[in-house]
Amino acid sequence: MRSLGGAGFDLVDGVLASVLRRRMLNGGESVLVAVSGGPDSTCLLDVLARLEEKLDLQIAVAHVDHGLSPESSEVAARVARDTAALGYDVHVARAHDLAGPNLQARARDFRYAFFTSIAGDIGSGYIVTGHTLDDRVETTLARLLHGSGTSGLAGLRPVEGPRVRPLIDVRRSDTKAYCEEVGLEFYEDPTNEDHRFDRARVRSHLVETIESHWGAGAVKAIATSAERLAEDAAAFTLLGERLSADLIQTGQDGPVIKLDLLRGLPRALRRRVLESAIGRVRDRSGGIDAALDALDDEHAVPPLRFSVASGKEIVLDKDHLTVLEPTGG
Repeated sequence: MRSLGGAGFDLVDGVLASVLRRRMLNGGESVLVAVSGGPDSTCLLDVLARLEEKLDLQIAVAHVDHGLSPESSEVAARVARDTAALGYDVHVARAHDLAGPNLQARARDFRYAFFTSIAGDIGSGYIVTGHTLDDRVETTLARLLHGSGTSGLAGLRPVEGPRVRPLIDVRRSDTKAYCEEVGLEFYEDPTNEDHRFDRARVRSHLVETIESHWGAGAVKAIATSAERLAEDAAAFTLLGERLSADLIQTGQDGPVIKLDLLRGLPRALRRRVLESAIGRVRDRSGGIDAALDALDDEHAVPPLRFSVASGKEIVLDKDHLTVLEPTGG
């Protein structure tokens, strides 16, 4: 069991304060720590080892060898060795057949499927990852470029279901400095600088430019904005759920909403009610926005029809909005 004090104590103390303030862990939990071998997750595991007694944690470790670099098997062996030295069980998987388009997404899906499976097998209620403040900012900026709404722009949350991010208030440069100060070996993944991937481009072209022109405070300010957006998104989601339960009725052809009630809401809440009626689809055709625009267009003459994903349609008549399921759906 690692000592709480000593080299790197300021970061350890800051992580403890963040964990407690954000109620990430209450103490006494069994946690599965995802360790890639990079500076962030290497720092994370060492910090949690030092907080193990303070938080009464039961720690296990998981690592995925994606096989995407010549050093990947060596990194997996080092993670297993260092984890054993700390006295923890480690679970290692080797990913196969990741080649092809959207490599990062497939690697992420494989990784989290493995983490979820292991957590279930060993009874861990939490999957703990080494995402930092920089990761949160990069996610927010990347989603801004793709036109995300409030929830998407909130980026990475400190806690999302079983996923916990104790380093969410820590800069990436500080995790590397911690490893060097404490004397921890880590691996610098070359894909972090590969501009074929959105995250690397956002990091080098946006975050580094922002920091060089406006200072580190600007990067932290973006993280603060993401935090506020997360709060707003949670509030709107709750309101949307309550309104949806009251306004959406079951019709013969699909969900039905009375237009006078829908028009009485701000557009942000109209959107959430309509999305709830439609279900989880990616509306690439823009049917939802077109329907929302029509609600405010006094010159629009019903009936009006708007296509959305998965073959669904929004139909506006004089008094109602109906979501039609695809034929045979």
